[in-house]
Amino acid sequence: MNLFIENYAQLFAVAAPVLTLAVMNLLLALGGERGTLLLPSAGPFEMVRRAANALPAAASQARAGTPANDPEFLRAA
Repeated sequence: MNLFIENYAQLFAVAAPVLTLAVMNLLLALGGERGTLLLPSAGPFEMVRRAANALPAAASQARAGTPANDPEFLRAA
């Protein structure tokens, strides 16, 4: 009996907060909340994906800078 209580008490202690957060998130979602849920939604990620796809291909090419072993950089250091 003691082993039964020890095992299931630990299971309950871990599962109770997780279930509480899940139920709170579900109730907020059913209540119409958007963007303020406890678990992240895909909204911000969707905006980033759209912005990344809107860039032209030529804009992604970066110009090479001056190398760090340039004598001007060595003299300045």
